[in-house]
Amino acid sequence: MPSFKHFLCLLAPFLIVVPAHATTTKAAVFPFDIHDAQQDGEIVPQLNPEDLRRLKVIADELKALMVKDGKYSVVDLGPQAQEIEKASPFHQCNGCEVPIAKEAGADIAVTGYVDKISDALLSLQIIARDTKTGELTKTMSAAINGNTDELWLHGVRYLWRNRFNVEAPAK
Repeated sequence: MPSFKHFLCLLAPFLIVVPAHATTTKAAVFPFDIHDAQQDGEIVPQLNPEDLRRLKVIADELKALMVKDGKYSVVDLGPQAQEIEKASPFHQCNGCEVPIAKEAGADIAVTGYVDKISDALLSLQIIARDTKTGELTKTMSAAINGNTDELWLHGVRYLWRNRFNVEAPAK
């Protein structure tokens, strides 16, 4: 007949397993904004469709990096699409994304902004706020010297590795 000690040894692995989602931070990654200095002074600015596409590419890359890391899960903001449309651009609203992210069940709200001075010089900023307090938890920026998909992706990957995810061990 098995002893109580034997029973506890068999049961122990089930008692100490912590679900992975318990340590996962839920992130709401909002569509990135852009300012094109070349359009300043225009009555109706005409943003470059390629730049608008790249904004989605780098936001999607940030989401993929977050999920791949395992410390983050990205919440679906689809149900908040109308609220997002009304509130944007987020770089001008001083935290208006926080209630939207909180409503979506996120722990942090992440926004991004590209300041395009010219095709040769751009700046990428990423900001994260705690949805409980609205406080900034991370702010970072990187210069991008060129206007290609690969350079924009290099900028977001650099910020992920060296600013956003600095507390994670090197892989």
